Amino acid sequence: MQVLPSARGPWDVIGESIGHNLSQTLPGAVSQGYQRQLGLNALGQAEKDISGAEGDPYKIAMAFAKAGAQNPNLERSLGPLMQTAMQSAKVNRAYGQGDAPQRQNPNQTVPTPLDQNPPQTGQQPSNDYLAPSPFNLLTADDINQESERYAIKLNDPSAYAQRQAELKNQNDIATQQRKSLEDLALKSNISPSELPMFMRVASKFDPRNPTEWMVKAKREYQKAKNDFDKIDRTFIPGIGSGLLGRDRQVELKRLEPTVQDLVDKGFEQEVRTRLAEEYLSPTEISTLINPITPQQEKSISDVPRGFFPLDTGPSYKKGFAEKSSSPFTSYEKALEKAPNEMKAMQNQLADYFMKNINPKTSIAGLSDKLIRDKDYDWRQIGPAIRQAVEQGNIQLEPFQSAELADIETQPPRDSLSHIFRSLDRMTSFIRGNR
Repeated sequence: MQVLPSARGPWDVIGESIGHNLSQTLPGAVSQGYQRQLGLNALGQAEKDISGAEGDPYKIAMAFAKAGAQNPNLERSLGPLMQTAMQSAKVNRAYGQGDAPQRQNPNQTVPTPLDQNPPQTGQQPSNDYLAPSPFNLLTADDINQESERYAIKLNDPSAYAQRQAELKNQNDIATQQRKSLEDLALKSNISPSELPMFMRVASKFDPRNPTEWMVKAKREYQKAKNDFDKIDRTFIPGIGSGLLGRDRQVELKRLEPTVQDLVDKGFEQEVRTRLAEEYLSPTEISTLINPITPQQEKSISDVPRGFFPLDTGPSYKKGFAEKSSSPFTSYEKALEKAPNEMKAMQNQLADYFMKNINPKTSIAGLSDKLIRDKDYDWRQIGPAIRQAVEQGNIQLEPFQSAELADIETQPPRDSLSHIFRSLDRMTSFIRGNR
């Protein structure tokens, strides 16, 4: 009996067709997928190598060379990638930072205000290039100078126009964003006269959520207003301090946290003006802005006493005027009679300043303490600071250099309380000394 094959159904035909096609295409597909994975692996390794190259052109080139060797099929795409990486590294090295300015299309349409995410605060970013923000708008001169610097850094004159267009576009966006924020502030009962101060306070908050930004900014602005009101209301003893024996320094110390809070908010110049209107001396103002630390106070107590008690008028004991305990009648006499001792005193002062000057130190405040509490002549202070700066390789801040210029050229200027400490100093007040 002969067994015949069963009749073939449609699924048999489909299965045979699929099997035939797979046998023809699968090996190629597998090979293609394998090559693709090799390419992705090579590119991934190249990306890691470039990240660690720190902008070194040789290391970048070697990373791409390795990727091409691992997968020759990448050669066509590696060329443009390498050119892009080299240009990016060039920009990074020009600016000395790991983040280069983002290149934007100069013809890009300006988006609706606040569509783009502005920087969180009005502070400059850590990079060495300018970045406009709603709280840091650039002038035309700023844009031109930055564009010129950019082109010089890249050694590419054509980069000037490109950078200029980028900054103008960014500045236009930031300007519209600021206008939107100002309109929001005005609608929230911030008066036009308050707006400049309000925006300065508000610059520390992220405006990408306008409602939340406004709540935080108004709260902080109210604190700043209260601090200024406190300065205006504070009674700082002047004449009464001398005549009635009230302690002026205690009142000044109480004002210190308020002053520090306003300085931290960026209102140092306004604080200086307000305090000057309260008849504080320049040294008192400097000491409130940059207070003497407990460690500096302790160091002052360890400094040996000098030869020149400050003349504040005669002191009285048992009804009789006491004489000064200084062995010399004047600073000039001391230089003449005891030059070695005077040099030793200068060395002691220089050592003190080397150990106690930091970027936030008011050298006027330290000098005033040494003059009033440790019996040093004001003319000893300047040379000692100069010696400390030279020997300690100290870089003075601009405000410290200005204070040093005053210290070297004029005697201490008293506040009213010092002038009226005794009535025999009325002539000093009449002469205009403070």
